Amino acid sequence: MLKSTFKKFLLCGLAVSALTIGTQAAFASDIKQNQTSLKQGQSQVQVEKQSQDAFFWFHLSRLDRIASSGTFTIESKTSVKVVGFTGSVNPSYPVFPDSKVYIVNPNGKSLSMSIVGNQYKEEVFELEPGTYYLECVNYGSRPIFMNVNLYKN
Repeated sequence: MLKSTFKKFLLCGLAVSALTIGTQAAFASDIKQNQTSLKQGQSQVQVEKQSQDAFFWFHLSRLDRIASSGTFTIESKTSVKVVGFTGSVNPSYPVFPDSKVYIVNPNGKSLSMSIVGNQYKEEVFELEPGTYYLECVNYGSRPIFMNVNLYKN
């Protein structure tokens, strides 16, 4: 009786694990489809026909302090919507994220958006033609995750 119950419990656990892994694999494949291609250390931005698709993204599963993305190029003056989301890396030790996303060009000029708390935030910026990169900064005492997507507005 105990052996039979244990086997059922074990089979149920395996089924849940298989479903979870399959879901994560499907999610990961969706992300890779939106990722820009890399060439000589720079991201070549291919703006999608649909404005709903991010043309550049930087997803960090763990941000301790500072992280910089590859570069992207804006060909003409463009309104860009920056969408960011932050949260605790470890749900057992929740933190209150205090972070900032910088859009930096090679001349050192930057635009920024603060994201405080476990939140989703959008902000629109007007970018002049040029090459840029994202710099994500965690001002908190514990690691966070941060996802940043750029959309043509």
